Amino acid sequence: MKTTAGAPLGRSRQGHTHDHLWSLPDGTGLHAPYGQLAIEPGTGRVCCHLCGRWYVSLGGHLRRHGHTADSYRETMGLCRSRPLVAQALSRSIAARQSEAYRRSPELRAYLAVGQELCKTGQLAPLAATAHTTNPAPELTRLRRAALDEGRATRAARRDRALARRLRELGFNDLPSYLRHAHSTGASLRGIARATGLGWARMRRELDAAGVAVRPASQSGCVPAAIAR
Repeated sequence: MKTTAGAPLGRSRQGHTHDHLWSLPDGTGLHAPYGQLAIEPGTGRVCCHLCGRWYVSLGGHLRRHGHTADSYRETMGLCRSRPLVAQALSRSIAARQSEAYRRSPELRAYLAVGQELCKTGQLAPLAATAHTTNPAPELTRLRRAALDEGRATRAARRDRALARRLRELGFNDLPSYLRHAHSTGASLRGIARATGLGWARMRRELDAAGVAVRPASQSGCVPAAIAR
């Protein structure tokens, strides 16, 4: 997606617009990033990509640009379920829908089919099939962010476990322990058991600490030992 350099979206009064900072492949100028719904700080209003104005709800406004809510989401790379309304209004709508569900047996019966599919595990494959053929850039971005967050969380957990093991061994950092293990003739298996490190990371950390390792054994499995 082509973009042009520029300052981040600033706050804007209703009726005021800002310059095009992004564009669609066909050259249509955009006032908000493709694949993202810009939200005004403080008010929670949402920005129209096409004219740059801020609205509590984009629903009725989009007809001026020849769009429905669905076609707008598809054109702008937004998730199909993305509410095109201000955050406060979105919460209010969700509360009304929850109350309507509680009060209406007809609505509960109508939604029961989807709930049963969800319980039996059939809904997820159907949703995946619907979205993976041409996933919205926003959905791709959100999935990537979730994956990155998961990786960062797991890495932080591993680092905390390693720090705890090093403290139990009497060391403040990994290079100090590795150099000590080298000086005492510890095996790589012993270091792996003590630190909980995998072979690939352990090799990297040994190299970084300046500890030489003999080439892998002929079996091709794991490094034979620390060179003395």
